[in-house]
Amino acid sequence: MTHIGLVSGWQTVNIGDVAHTPGALTALRRGAPDATITLLAKSIDGREREMLQRYFPEVNLIEEDLSPDVAPNRALEQFLSEVDVLAHGSGPGLVARVQLAEWSRLTGKPYGFFGVTNDPLRPHSAPLDVSARMIDTLTRPMLGEAEHTLLAESSFFYTRDSLTLRFLQQQGITADPLAFGPDATVMCDFYDDSHADALIEEYGLTPGQYLCVVPRLRITPYYRIKDVPLDANAMRNDAYNAIHTTSDMQILVDTMIWWVRTTGLPVLVVPEMSYAMDLAAEEIGPRLPADVAPQVHILPRFWPLEEAVVTYRHAAAVVSMECHAPLMALAEGVPALYVRQPSDTIKGEMYHDLDLSDHIIEVESPQPAEDVRTQLAAILDDPTAVREHIAQVRQKSHDQLHEMAAVTERAGNTDSS
Repeated sequence: MTHIGLVSGWQTVNIGDVAHTPGALTALRRGAPDATITLLAKSIDGREREMLQRYFPEVNLIEEDLSPDVAPNRALEQFLSEVDVLAHGSGPGLVARVQLAEWSRLTGKPYGFFGVTNDPLRPHSAPLDVSARMIDTLTRPMLGEAEHTLLAESSFFYTRDSLTLRFLQQQGITADPLAFGPDATVMCDFYDDSHADALIEEYGLTPGQYLCVVPRLRITPYYRIKDVPLDANAMRNDAYNAIHTTSDMQILVDTMIWWVRTTGLPVLVVPEMSYAMDLAAEEIGPRLPADVAPQVHILPRFWPLEEAVVTYRHAAAVVSMECHAPLMALAEGVPALYVRQPSDTIKGEMYHDLDLSDHIIEVESPQPAEDVRTQLAAILDDPTAVREHIAQVRQKSHDQLHEMAAVTERAGNTDSS
């Protein structure tokens, strides 16, 4: 029996980052059902720990520091001894590069990447078609020696977007397989309905008869979230946000006005990151006309992943400036639109890779609000056809994640044999 280690759990102020972990665990549990699984969690809190223990009681959970600066304790020594292969969970980059490098140094056992973006363009930002042209020019070596070695020696590397795949191929990375693999968030489909009962009752929502909207700033104000002093870079980010916040939020406001006046149905404005409640209260609530405002409910708190997923499950549709809320909706077979800001990395290419090109709208396109309305109207006009397409995309992505899990298991078997 193969023992698979998963390193995941990047941060808890973003439920998109939280979702990577249960999504990957579900993929491994379904795609490698005979494997033993241990999660090496980098950063989780009490409610995430409780969620994982409730839904994944068979998964071993450790929260040790696998790094060259800390001598392994007994729990970590057992992890290093018993685990056959280590998988880096889905994420925005090589978040656990230190852990994988130390794993390789101490054990010599295989490791790989389970749906990761590696954006070579940051901090530059652009629409995805421009980003693709920029990546095509990156033919010279760009990866540092340690980073290149870590990637080149991996047993498998699944990129959650094809632009990352294209970049790594140009950089001479030859992991086998080196291929597209969906973000594991699309497997967050197992939560109990009860998680959303109180919210639906509180706002008088009818399942299938409301729209969820998720706002986002172009650059996350981490200094506010983490309560650290404002430095020069944070001030630059605030200035950049200030230039775009009004126009970006107006796209969402216009969408909500159209939705309420067209359908007579309510809107629920919800967060993916913990700062978004204040953003919605300050930049969305005051702009709603009198006939629309009573039908728009702004959730005044940061909610847990389980509540979010189930709330999306019962929505008519989701419109989000965050990348992962639509993936959570996809996991539930619910149509969703991703209104992409150019600062949100090349990960957005995954929507084209997943055959969801009609479901991604660039915020700097000529008429983004009209594009959102057009796509929502298409969902309302023929919801059955749209949901059938979403179901096909969902099934294909699940099949791919099952194969990724099987490849991970085979990597461990190859080493142990």
